[in-house]
Amino acid sequence: MTNEEIEKKIDENSNNPTKMWELINFYIKKSKNEQNNEALFYAYRYASTTSKYPSNLKYADSALDIGKKSKVKKILLDAYLNRGNINMSEEFYQKALDDVLIANRLSQESGNEYIFNKTIYYIAQNKIYLGQYEDANKELLVCLKFFKDNLQNKTSLGKNYQVYYIYSLMSLIDSNTKLGKFTQNKDRLKEAFDYLEKNKLTQYIPYFISSEGTDAYYSKDYNTAISKLSEAIRLYDDQWQHNTEVYYLGLSYWYTGKQKLAVKYLEEIDKHYNKTKKLDPQFRAAYEILIKYYNSTGNTAKQLEYINKLMFLDRSYEKNYKYLYKRIVKEYDTKKLVAEKNRIESKLKNQRIIFVGIFIFFLLGFSLFGLKIQKEKQNYKKRFEEIIAQRDHVKVEEEQSTLDSTVYNDQQKFDYDFYNKIPGLNPIFVENILNQLEIFENENKFLDSQISQKSVSENFGTNSTYFSKIINTYKGKNFALYISDLRLDYIIDHLKNDVKYINMDVKELASIAGFSSTENFSDNFRRKFDLKPSVFIKMMKDKL
Repeated sequence: MTNEEIEKKIDENSNNPTKMWELINFYIKKSKNEQNNEALFYAYRYASTTSKYPSNLKYADSALDIGKKSKVKKILLDAYLNRGNINMSEEFYQKALDDVLIANRLSQESGNEYIFNKTIYYIAQNKIYLGQYEDANKELLVCLKFFKDNLQNKTSLGKNYQVYYIYSLMSLIDSNTKLGKFTQNKDRLKEAFDYLEKNKLTQYIPYFISSEGTDAYYSKDYNTAISKLSEAIRLYDDQWQHNTEVYYLGLSYWYTGKQKLAVKYLEEIDKHYNKTKKLDPQFRAAYEILIKYYNSTGNTAKQLEYINKLMFLDRSYEKNYKYLYKRIVKEYDTKKLVAEKNRIESKLKNQRIIFVGIFIFFLLGFSLFGLKIQKEKQNYKKRFEEIIAQRDHVKVEEEQSTLDSTVYNDQQKFDYDFYNKIPGLNPIFVENILNQLEIFENENKFLDSQISQKSVSENFGTNSTYFSKIINTYKGKNFALYISDLRLDYIIDHLKNDVKYINMDVKELASIAGFSSTENFSDNFRRKFDLKPSVFIKMMKDKL
């Protein structure tokens, strides 16, 4: 039996642990007898991915030792990536990122596109952990295209394009959900189900049914979410705990008014934490709801238990967040463009340029470009009119809000329910912070380029954690987006009402608004308005 045949049989017996481990042990013994380090590495890698903690890490270390002894770069970088994957599955995110970044660097040096794209996938998972869904989304689109384009390649020893195509697609759908890209997910989910059915990969179907359920939850279609997530749990036929489904079932039941049932599901998340002492940050809200529930029932013992756990988790998340963010920015994001440029240039040196049909290609290209420019102009005009109309509408709302505020102050009525949206925070404290934010906005203090979440929270007499919760709950966005949007609205209003601003260049406008750079201003402008600032200014001039 060849090594490729052994691996195929191991994959086929993934739902039969006894048979699977017979094959893995046979693979290890055979590789040692043949003194085949490459095969032994892949055998240990199988052992690491199919065993439980702490055996999985011991096998991952053995695989890395073989990788170092072999002195074959492709085995070594794959070994680092494998151990990073195992550490990530056990939620040892710092150690995982260390290994993944080493694998990323080695894969660029060796030109190993397969491992390089696997590292992109795992770096995206770290960004998802940090809540950087937009960045993760971009990374996932890159590696998904690579694995999809190579699906027709026969799986060779140590390579499985199919599995990482499925993983990347699954993760992209999840990040789309978090970003509210539900329309895009319809096509992605159809692509997934069609591929799985065509290739008889039924074991993955429940995962995408679960994705449908999560999508429904974020669309606030809680009944569909309950149906899909329950179906996924019924269909799973593996050894893993499916906490994601349990968590979103709990949230769905909570928002449909079935609080007792919701608490039962969310307490399963707590049981997992008690057992493993690890918890994915996305499940944090489970504790906020449990605190709120036991507060309403008067069970102060339970309430205090969950408050203590949440505070401990927050300290752990903050520590991991700082470490992972610095490492990704320093060792990956800032080097990625240069590395990609060098990689492409190196690849182009070894390719022959094909000239046949170049005239037709450029003719069609210019025609399509012309149509694209025309369509873009139409879209620019539409977006411009929408921005103007939107700001006019906001101005009317602000005036009405001022009138309402006057009436509110005259009546001196405290809206307890409105200020009691955050478990564990005193409503009067929340009102005080929101009043300070209103003054902060009215006095245009957001124009200070040196402003930070830490400095504002300290000026308001609170800490960064509480301040962040208030911003996210009452402003519907994180602090960075909140400040950027205030600055952008300030610039839009001045461009509309003061002709001297229209004659300024983008760099001057960025500086006035408090942005750290022209690029930062332009990127945020495109994010919020789907239009370049230079185009908006030109259209304002044309309107005069």
